[in-house]
Amino acid sequence: MILRRSSIEIQAREGGIYLPEIDLWLDPRGNEDHAFISHAHADHFSRPKKAFCSPETAALLMSRFGNPAESLEVISWEEVRAMDGWEIRLLPAGHIVGSAMLHLTRLRDDATLLYTGDFKTQLSRTCRGAISRKSEVLVMETTYGKPNFVFPAREDTEAAILQFVSDTLMDGDIAVLCAYALGKAQEVAALLSEHGIKMVLHPSVLAMHEACRELGLDLPEGILWEERVPEGHVVVCPPNTIRSQKLRRLKNRRTAMVSGWGIHPSARYRYQVDEVFPLSDHADHQELLDFVDQVDPQLVYTVHGATREFAAELRTGGYTAWSLFSEDQLELDGFSAQIAVERAARVRSISEDRPLSRLNESLNQISVSSSRLRKRDLLAGLLRGISDEEMVLLLRWLSARPLQLGIGFASVRMAMLGAFGVTLPEYRRVSDQQQDPARTARILAESIEGAVHSMGPWYLTEVNTLLEDLRSCQSQLQAVGLLAEVLRKIPAAEVEFVIRVLTGEFRIGSAGGVAEEAVAVAFAAAAADVAQAHMLTGDLGESALLAKRGQLSEARLVAGTPIKVMLASPAADGEAIQSKLGGSGAFWVEDKFDGIRAQLHVSEGEVSLFSRDQRSLGQEFPEIILAGIQLPDIVLDGEIIAYEEGRRLTFFDLQKRLGRKQQHRGQGNLFHVQETPVRFLAFDLLRLGGEDLWAHSLSERRAVLESVALKPPFSLVEVDRMEGPEELEKAFKRSRARGNEGLIVKDPGSPYQFGRRGQSWLKLKKAGVTLDCVVIRAQQGHGRRAGLLSDYTFAVRDQSDNSLRVLGKAYSGLTDREIEELTDFFEKTTIEKRRRVHDVEPLLVLEIAFDSIRASKRHDSGLALRFPRIRAIRRDKGPADIDTLQFARTLV
Repeated sequence: MILRRSSIEIQAREGGIYLPEIDLWLDPRGNEDHAFISHAHADHFSRPKKAFCSPETAALLMSRFGNPAESLEVISWEEVRAMDGWEIRLLPAGHIVGSAMLHLTRLRDDATLLYTGDFKTQLSRTCRGAISRKSEVLVMETTYGKPNFVFPAREDTEAAILQFVSDTLMDGDIAVLCAYALGKAQEVAALLSEHGIKMVLHPSVLAMHEACRELGLDLPEGILWEERVPEGHVVVCPPNTIRSQKLRRLKNRRTAMVSGWGIHPSARYRYQVDEVFPLSDHADHQELLDFVDQVDPQLVYTVHGATREFAAELRTGGYTAWSLFSEDQLELDGFSAQIAVERAARVRSISEDRPLSRLNESLNQISVSSSRLRKRDLLAGLLRGISDEEMVLLLRWLSARPLQLGIGFASVRMAMLGAFGVTLPEYRRVSDQQQDPARTARILAESIEGAVHSMGPWYLTEVNTLLEDLRSCQSQLQAVGLLAEVLRKIPAAEVEFVIRVLTGEFRIGSAGGVAEEAVAVAFAAAAADVAQAHMLTGDLGESALLAKRGQLSEARLVAGTPIKVMLASPAADGEAIQSKLGGSGAFWVEDKFDGIRAQLHVSEGEVSLFSRDQRSLGQEFPEIILAGIQLPDIVLDGEIIAYEEGRRLTFFDLQKRLGRKQQHRGQGNLFHVQETPVRFLAFDLLRLGGEDLWAHSLSERRAVLESVALKPPFSLVEVDRMEGPEELEKAFKRSRARGNEGLIVKDPGSPYQFGRRGQSWLKLKKAGVTLDCVVIRAQQGHGRRAGLLSDYTFAVRDQSDNSLRVLGKAYSGLTDREIEELTDFFEKTTIEKRRRVHDVEPLLVLEIAFDSIRASKRHDSGLALRFPRIRAIRRDKGPADIDTLQFARTLV
């Protein structure tokens, strides 16, 4: 198309921007006759027959892309070049070294045009900021042209990078910073060098590093990154290295992406790194607006990025502005929020009479540290400074101990909407950007003008009272109203803390053991002893009290408190079991049943039933609770199976009883017990009559278990004693013939190891094998499933770096009702949406059956399944329970 809104004619062609009066292309995509090249990035690279550019860009084009010197015409920064009735001058663009803006003046009438190319106005270590010049026409890039693209202060981001590096090196790990080879990598190198931090450079980074040194940039001599990383050195590499084998061989690495797109809430997940730092070589939204005001143009054309949105915003401000091209292509999409979130590092003033607010800020400081050791030490100091009662409450919440409030997140969200007077779409605009319910709540609370905090000073005891009041509510509506009223009356920082308690998302690594380690450091105890006490008592707060008093050895198993069950490791065949268990004694062999793992606790007539992930199963299996009243005080480990005499039932029948435990207050049972009869098969005994047995050998525990009179629905798992792989293979076939999954083989001399997947218990299930996988992506189906998320991409865990590796996609095996339920679940847990595809939080576990498995380059796991199908939704398992890539490889 031809646009004649100015006396200087501008044409938007397929090959780029063309100025016909001067026969000049601006950063063309093709090999045109005559062009201006603003900088030496690959996305602006072309081979025109003749091009002019800055001296630095010319040198980089020749060294990086091999442009012949005779094709490049250099214009120095101070020069004003005359060309066929035009004056041409280059102005610094501030994007990377040598980047230039083009200013044109038509001599016959002094009409002017400024073309920015990529630019930023802030000064950085490797290039000065962009210099504006008054022009009638402005052609500008708008990569970050939406209002929510506001970068943190550059010095704050640089400080965060240095803290990440310091924390990583302090922990003895390798810091890896991913940055584009030309531009961002030199900024990173200059920053590290300024603070005396040594680095090794990826070959492509090193080449640009040395080229920039030759241009006079103050950079240290580059060191090539070879296989080994010297101690105390940081690795600087381009973004595409993140999935390379060379990087993955660094087992103790921590990775970070340095990119302006780090402001996107899902950037960490998208880039598959541990941290992201929004350091950009482009202007953000506010810089773009300021630059337009400085140029004061009569006409603005926007190119690249949020072109239409930014042009529309300029028009509301009185400028004539249009998108030169209709495309709005961004590296990351999904930026729908219209609320500009304040800079991440802003300092908040917290009143001294709000102790809960100050505690919340302390926890936020812990959460932003990338060092596990620093998190541990900061939390330890916090624990030492609070009372015993406060410490117990805080640690219970930090360890995500189930609150049993009877309300879910939907009710919590409803309370937030009511408290802050926002609609669901308004809530989602903030939530989509934050991906953190507590942070979302805080921003919404801070947005209320003239808010009056009528409640007095709050601390942990007041929060605990709120939880007790919520438990006593007679209806969901009453609970929502109570919570909304409280959220309205407390400061935003306290709102954030309350929502973290309700959701269990403190984001300080508590689930990974940081809180346990902090207790150990705070009270000079062994971390292993604290972990064991926590496992026995199920209460990290009580365990901390024992540690503080030097009484960890007195920790006892507490009936009614769920434990982390001992797990079995997979084995490929009988030979593998023989080699792992070894010895000359007999193996103990049990059938591996097609059910769900469960633990039964009975104490003084109170009966509790929990899943392997410590979730209460009492409402799903009330008949087991009722029958358990007849048992003595006991803690049993076992399996719940669907069972009925004369009829073969499977996990498919059993799962009809799962996921239906939510009974709204005032409603009756949501299923009939007789729908699927069940049986509890006991295979281990951890406590009986007040005596702990878990530390005894399996053979001793079994002997006591056999002395307990069990009546239906309880029964004992049968045990066979075998020697050698041949017997195991025969037993395996018999188990399969009985309709079971395979075998569990145990060392009879082993103690019970809470939460461990060691080598004392092994599982053999090679024939008809299934894999437990986590869903990472959900896609809309076709036909009658067009409005549902019915196609699921699933992954296993790579033990070498704890990443998720895709195995394939499945879309068969579920009922329409299950697909509807999962659609609702995945819509609530979506991280990013691209047309029909939702990237989702890796939370839901599916059991995947398949015909065979083979090596393949189709997926990043290096494997592919033949005819994968969904065998079951494993609501009894979490992401930590999925199978590993290493195990999947043994099945090839």
